[in-house]
Amino acid sequence: MSLRERRRHRLRLSGVLVLVAALLSACSGIGSDTTVQPGLEVRGGDVQPVRAFFPGPARGATQRDIVLGFVRAGAASDGNFDTARSFLTQDGEKGWNPEGEVVLYSATTPLNVTNRTPDVAVLSGPVEASIGTDGRYVNAAGGATRRLEFQFARIDGQWRISNVPKGFGRWITTSDLGRLLQPYSLHYLASDRRALVPDRRWFPPDHLATRLARAQLSDPPAYLGDAVRNDIPRGSRLTADSVSVTDGVARVDITGRVPTDKTQRENVWAQLVSTLLQDPMVQGVTIRVRDVTLELPDVDLPVRTIEQVGFPAPPVVPLGRPLIRRGETLYLLPSTSFIDKDPQESGNVDIVEDFHSLALSVDGSDIAAVDQDGSGLSRFRGENRYEVPFFGTKVGHPAYDTRNFLWVGGIGLDEDSAKRLWAHSVAGDPAAQRLPAGVAVAADWLSKRRVVESKPSPSGDRVAILHTAENGTDAQVAVSGVARGAGGQPVRLATPLRLGWHLLRPTGLVWLSNTSVATLAQRAGTTEKRRPYVLSIDGQAQALGETPRGISITSAGGERDILVSNSDGTVISRAGQQWLSLGPGTDVLVPTR
Repeated sequence: MSLRERRRHRLRLSGVLVLVAALLSACSGIGSDTTVQPGLEVRGGDVQPVRAFFPGPARGATQRDIVLGFVRAGAASDGNFDTARSFLTQDGEKGWNPEGEVVLYSATTPLNVTNRTPDVAVLSGPVEASIGTDGRYVNAAGGATRRLEFQFARIDGQWRISNVPKGFGRWITTSDLGRLLQPYSLHYLASDRRALVPDRRWFPPDHLATRLARAQLSDPPAYLGDAVRNDIPRGSRLTADSVSVTDGVARVDITGRVPTDKTQRENVWAQLVSTLLQDPMVQGVTIRVRDVTLELPDVDLPVRTIEQVGFPAPPVVPLGRPLIRRGETLYLLPSTSFIDKDPQESGNVDIVEDFHSLALSVDGSDIAAVDQDGSGLSRFRGENRYEVPFFGTKVGHPAYDTRNFLWVGGIGLDEDSAKRLWAHSVAGDPAAQRLPAGVAVAADWLSKRRVVESKPSPSGDRVAILHTAENGTDAQVAVSGVARGAGGQPVRLATPLRLGWHLLRPTGLVWLSNTSVATLAQRAGTTEKRRPYVLSIDGQAQALGETPRGISITSAGGERDILVSNSDGTVISRAGQQWLSLGPGTDVLVPTR
């Protein structure tokens, strides 16, 4: 079929597509609500996505109509992009890669198209974020814009795009994102122990096994730094640039060096199996390296679980019970769904109001608190208080990790004035030893900032940092990988990954899982009141119900058990999209989990 005949065929089809698009326009709110809702269980039933198609070029369409039609048709969900290609000449088709970068723009901000010359049109507009070919979601800086030039030619008297800008993939609205791409986890090895550390990327759901495997072969992202490694031999690539899936078994054939060490082989299996099983079409995996089947003793292929290849299960860490502070007394928090009218005292020493920003150790035996003037830190165990060796001023909110370290920000003194973050060992009984001085955690990107809160993730491989300028302005939330030394001592942070670019004055910080945190904030450019935002490392930011008096946030067990402390001395807990009062309380202490 000639190019002209194909064009006529597509135009005949466009009438049907216009009808489909019109029907879909009645559902234009789909995907626009960012409120967090309960989701499906992991590996639950698959929900069929809404499919969207768009009309081809109308006869007599202007260059502006052609550019905007081409951009919108790129949001089709059929994966073939036939309609989008109908806006292009044959040369234009050859120069366009729909698998390239995805640029996200707001549906509320129309794009602008102007003619520079009769055969050149300029597309411009503000952008929210971009997703690279590696699936990495990158927020755009506030006020960021893009400007691209499209060249035109006439085909049968009709304008068509003859040259697509280099690197142009697709521009889609932020509300289209969840319909066209989904977040998935890649898996890397923790540097200091045998455990998997997930990273989140965005991919279209078609050819998913190939997309996931290709991305898994690449180096870990910069924000994880030395916290992780990839045990798949560096430089490996898919032999046929694809992964075949037959009868539920994904066959991964890669180039590179064949791992000979048994532990490394187990790690490679664990990484690829954990990643590829997210594809609902995959129930098992086989791996070949340079035409050599990657085998393990007594392991039958295909591999269907990481336990099958001897990868260790994560240890179960006993957790202490959450506490709530009322006045100077700490009580057990028995529930997040009703007011406790007959509270049970925790048995901890009373903590006078001169101390604030309380934190609870993993096992619940240790409490840290900041002195009233922000220049000291104390630990409370049983009935005793122990002063932490002095290290700086403007001490931030402390937090314990699962490796027996107490994290705290501050501003160092004299020759240590550039230091901003410390990790104090809390191993052993403080009554039997002098408390050791904290070790500064290297992070050049914090040298001119103030650490308000530093919260290690449940696994301890990442830390979330709420930091401001030294005068308290420009509050930001960032996540960074933690490199550890002997005994698990944190020694340095990687390049930060900033979350929630569009949020103003974030306050408080808590991990909800190993891949998401929550903070209290307001969305820039709106009149909304303060509310919790769930920020994922995949770039998503989802809003919960308003909490206008909220001053701190924690969670007793993930997104469903978020607790907010209010400025009027009360504590509220999440109940769907509403908030339930738990009565008086100035601090809620929950062990890192």
